[in-house]
Amino acid sequence: MNIFFRYISSLYLKSFFILFFSLTFFFVAIDFLVNFNKLPKSANLELMYIFFLTCSAVSYILPLAIVLALVLCVFNMIRSNEFVSLYALGLSKNQVIFYPFIWAMFFCCIYVGLNFTPFAYVDEYKSNIIKRGTVNREGGEILIKYNDKFIYIEKIANEILYNVKIFDTYNLDIQSMINAKDANFDGVSWGLNNVTIVNIPRNLIVSKEGLSVEEFKNINGLEDFSPKILERISLTDSNPSYSILDALESMIIYTKQNISTSALRSSLYSLIFTPFFAPFLMLIIYYYFPLISRFFNLAFLAFVFFVCILLVWGLLFLLTRLSENEILSPELGIILPVFILMCIGSFYYLKHK
Repeated sequence: MNIFFRYISSLYLKSFFILFFSLTFFFVAIDFLVNFNKLPKSANLELMYIFFLTCSAVSYILPLAIVLALVLCVFNMIRSNEFVSLYALGLSKNQVIFYPFIWAMFFCCIYVGLNFTPFAYVDEYKSNIIKRGTVNREGGEILIKYNDKFIYIEKIANEILYNVKIFDTYNLDIQSMINAKDANFDGVSWGLNNVTIVNIPRNLIVSKEGLSVEEFKNINGLEDFSPKILERISLTDSNPSYSILDALESMIIYTKQNISTSALRSSLYSLIFTPFFAPFLMLIIYYYFPLISRFFNLAFLAFVFFVCILLVWGLLFLLTRLSENEILSPELGIILPVFILMCIGSFYYLKHK
């Protein structure tokens, strides 16, 4: 069994890496040529753009490479009569597909793990290089509600807030206003610098207590409000990117503020569940492969499999985009199709047990 594991794994991994690197290179080359004139005239930024573009291509290339690698691997085995020889040695269909399936799940788990890191933002980074000539995201003016406060931020750059105004309200009446020149996040709360606080009495009466103004060099405020969430909110010109951790943190805050989490759930589900359609689609199509090539036109059959794989991938991609635009529920557009493929693949596996 150990010999078989090394043999079938080497065949599958060879096909996978050939397809993965070939498709990635093709994707990067085409995109770089299309956007070459839009890139800033800087060798460093061009190299960074290529790096981010390569990382960005993984989300599109990896599922296709996983499934197409099995088609390429098995059809080469069928052509050389190795496929039927494995069955002749006493191996079942499930034993032949088991190790490629495990490798496919392993690659998907690595991809999901990477989405816990800044890897999830590479698409945003490469877009920033084209649009702004810089990697870092600079947010524009935003006005948001947090608990009983309304917060105005003029600019966000490098996790620093500039010209922050915090309005504390009670029954929609302004009780106080905090004006800070800038703010930095210390992991728990924001440190507001050069602060002016204006307190407004609840009942304004002539000749009674009026406005009180206090000035501080540094104070803390906006506890548990992540700078990553603020950056995502400030993305008004495109669909925001999220890592898995940032999406979970944002969902908690959005839920507390009674803000719709549909877009957040779409991003979270696409990062966690969508990649796993590939191993189970691979499992489904495997059971339709012929044993020998004598009675089949392998070239035409491979073409049919490629078209079917691309159609399923395209349909899932379309459903994901519909979910991100809140046309479909994320559970219906992302989780349900993957769950259906998982059920069908498990059914075929148990059927041939």
